[in-house]
Amino acid sequence: MDDRTCDCDLAIVGAGPTGLMMALQLGQAGLRVCLLEKRAEPFTTPRAIAYDAELMRSLRTVGVLDRIAASFVHDLGVRYLNAKGKVLGAFTRCPQAFGFASRGTYYQPDLERGLTEAIAELPNVILRRGTEVRSLAQDAGGVTLDLGGSTLRARYAVACDGGSSQIRAALGLRFEGETFTEKWVVVDTLEDRFPEDGIFFFCDPARPALTLPNAGGRRRWEFLVMPGDDEAEVSSEAWVRARIAERRGGTGFGIERCVIYTFHARYASQFRVGQVFLAGDAAHVTPPFAGQGLVGGVRDAGNLSWKLAGVLQGRFGEEILDSYYSERLPQLKKATGFAVRLGGFIMTTQPARARLRDGIMRLIWSLPPLRNHVDCNDPVPHNVLRHSPLVRRQAGRKVGRLIETPELSDGDAPVRLDALMGRGFALVGLGVDPGTRLGPKDRATLARLDARIVAIDAGGPLRDPDRALERWLGAGPAMLLVRPDRIIADQLLPGAGDGQLDWLAEAYSITPAAPLTLENAA
Repeated sequence: MDDRTCDCDLAIVGAGPTGLMMALQLGQAGLRVCLLEKRAEPFTTPRAIAYDAELMRSLRTVGVLDRIAASFVHDLGVRYLNAKGKVLGAFTRCPQAFGFASRGTYYQPDLERGLTEAIAELPNVILRRGTEVRSLAQDAGGVTLDLGGSTLRARYAVACDGGSSQIRAALGLRFEGETFTEKWVVVDTLEDRFPEDGIFFFCDPARPALTLPNAGGRRRWEFLVMPGDDEAEVSSEAWVRARIAERRGGTGFGIERCVIYTFHARYASQFRVGQVFLAGDAAHVTPPFAGQGLVGGVRDAGNLSWKLAGVLQGRFGEEILDSYYSERLPQLKKATGFAVRLGGFIMTTQPARARLRDGIMRLIWSLPPLRNHVDCNDPVPHNVLRHSPLVRRQAGRKVGRLIETPELSDGDAPVRLDALMGRGFALVGLGVDPGTRLGPKDRATLARLDARIVAIDAGGPLRDPDRALERWLGAGPAMLLVRPDRIIADQLLPGAGDGQLDWLAEAYSITPAAPLTLENAA
């Protein structure tokens, strides 16, 4: 493609969290990005609410986390109550990963504000609000978007325009899956002084409900709409206040938002058609019970952005872009399936199933080993690549998983591994300096990736005083090739000779004209 015929490298349609994250990551990679949003003003009410450790890590990596530090509630325990209000199980310890609790909440307008502020600092990224994409057309040179009175030309386009995506429909893609018959009243309250912190599931088959805190004294409440309910009544302020008062006592709180939602579990039949991609809710939607809705969209951005950047910067052949769908879909299906099963188990309206659930929960809570296992492990399916051609899976090793990011010591200064790896590829040596163990062929491959070299406990100033990475890896000297999305692509063997990365040059369609620099981070 000839980029001189294009107004920008990437056109992103939709400035929700996925579109904002995609634009920020691509902009930080140096690409020209135009972010188009049909709404004239940002949303000022929350929709998504739950985070996991991977989302927090992503926000830290792009430099947004510190901007919105007050917009989170961290380290939330979970309590399950039966129809009589008795505790079925209380799991108060929150699993940790990447330096964060794996369970917490955020205030979405603040999250979007932080991403928008970071984008505004990039001269190569333009955010155009009040701009609707009427249609698009593709040819061999790129994508032309009709904006109603003007057009925009881009080499690629990414549709982040939500679950009712017009671009997905225009591309003729099916949105496969199911829409659930149940509806939920979703309420966000202000100055809600619920007597206890944490997440509460009210497992009453007569009307399942849940509540969880949010930043700034807010709280989210969700109530199942039961057969025979009048939707106008159950979304009225009087009804909502009465239901909340039943579970917390008193009505001294404000109401920020009250809506009725229908939940879906759907996936687009493809995430790519030519030079147009789908991401976030445009590509997949899930029930909220596992807190993976917005998180999944941010994973999409993390997976796709570095591949697009590599192609546009001449580092990779375009074939690598086909891996976006094949890498994301398996994890999405597992996470969505887990959310569906969790919702059906915890929030059942069938009395017999509720009694069975109550018995299982009591059993788990009554046996300390089982309770500790549930308490200390995140049950949501992790972001693991098991069958991707872009990772070289090896038995007993962490290849295909996200690398941990312990706090290291660089002389006297603490530093996270993520900061040393930067935002691109990295070869992390543990107990060995990769720079002294690579042959010329492997050095050339890493140079084409513009990879950093990080040497930990290899005789230099960089140390892992707690040996956290070694304990996590379960092995001694090792060299880990880490992708920009923090997935370990390969584990090299010190002393195994040159050519260990030959597979990667072919799998990534690495072009010989890519940059030839090899940066040593430590």
